[in-house]
Amino acid sequence: MPDYKMTVTTKAPAKDAAPTTTERLVRAKNEARAVAHVVKDTVAIERASVDDVVRLTKAGVELELAE
Repeated sequence: MPDYKMTVTTKAPAKDAAPTTTERLVRAKNEARAVAHVVKDTVAIERASVDDVVRLTKAGVELELAE
């Protein structure tokens, strides 16, 4: 299995702060499995409720469009 170097950059909570970057090494069968491995312990995702959208947009969070 090949080794993959993953660079994870997290946007800073404040607009004037610098983002945080971490490098990780993952041995996996392919890139998709390497990404899935990193995501499973760094990202939580769920459908946003209307209340979530209202609260976050009022707090200045912009809606990102995935391509």
